Amino acid sequence: MSEAERKPSQAPESYIPPDIPKIMKLAAEQAAPQSKGLTENVLRGVPHMRYGDPSPVCYIGSVRRLMEYIGDPIEEDEMFALSGAGLCFPWAFKSSCDEVSVIPEIPRRTFAALGYESEYYYEPDIPAGPRNYSKEFYVEKIKCSIDSGRPVIGFGFTADAFACLITGYTDDSNGLYLRSYWSPEGTPEGYDTEQYYRTADWYDKCHGIVTVGRKTGERLAGEKAYAHIRETAAMFSAMASVPAQGHTIHTGPAAFDAMIAWLRDDSQWEAKDLHDQGVFLNPCGILLLMYYRNSLYEYLTKLAKDCPGLVNPSVLSAIERMRPLVPGKQRGDCYVHEAVYRKLRKFSRMRGRKLREKVAAHVAQLKEIDAEIFDCLMET
Repeated sequence: MSEAERKPSQAPESYIPPDIPKIMKLAAEQAAPQSKGLTENVLRGVPHMRYGDPSPVCYIGSVRRLMEYIGDPIEEDEMFALSGAGLCFPWAFKSSCDEVSVIPEIPRRTFAALGYESEYYYEPDIPAGPRNYSKEFYVEKIKCSIDSGRPVIGFGFTADAFACLITGYTDDSNGLYLRSYWSPEGTPEGYDTEQYYRTADWYDKCHGIVTVGRKTGERLAGEKAYAHIRETAAMFSAMASVPAQGHTIHTGPAAFDAMIAWLRDDSQWEAKDLHDQGVFLNPCGILLLMYYRNSLYEYLTKLAKDCPGLVNPSVLSAIERMRPLVPGKQRGDCYVHEAVYRKLRKFSRMRGRKLREKVAAHVAQLKEIDAEIFDCLMET
């Protein structure tokens, strides 16, 4: 990308020749956007977000809030299916792998499937520098969208690369208003039902944005939706990793392999406190995998009812066989001790190589079933 594209100059003022009739000059001035010159603009009425409302996944929840605001709401299972998140599985220890938008094809393709124009700008590793886009570039895009009455999807404005919703600007966009799962200080406390978060310290944390434009068509449904899902399956099955914040995040089959290798690496399990290991094995690992596939299952079940003969029933039966392997999902956790070995109720026992081998075999079983889901979707 050229330097001019990265750091565009300020848009020029409209030019009106001096000899133009006064009546035409007046008409041109009246046609100019009413928001021109605003230093503050806030879109009121965007509901708060927290984990589980409207989704436990930040990107999904942010898009759902945006769609509600513009008057075109979408159910969570449909959002997972059409965005591609229902088929994803990004994973790496101590990474932001639980933010599905680290897979660029998800935010890049979401709004086309929903029937809208969109622009996607992303910088996967901003500490490495130099920046791809200037602050002025982001300011221009954010202001234009807010002034058009549309919130903006933002990445990294609060913590890591987590998605949020930019709901307004102040101080000529030096300050931003947010709805988010995380506070701008990086704590998971986005539960304020009244006040938007406000931040002036955002550019150094900004990994990118998605702006949504005009509606260009209908949301994918029926045969077109299923074809889109199958296309996503083919795309993700060939994807092995994505870069994110200095990490390599594994995807698809490679994510299972990376988790298995991690389980077999004794050096990863020598810490006195295995809190992080528990988080990335369970809620940010196996549990999320099942949540993604369950959401896809819910959508495909409805699609199969509406369009008999369209959905390969083997896809649904494969997901059904995966479910018992992830007990505890209905309670917001993954109970490895119930699925693998009862002694793992005390997670500190994961220091033992033999017990971790049992968990690794369990992950390999999940990988096998997941591969079947993809094969059934892609078969002709």
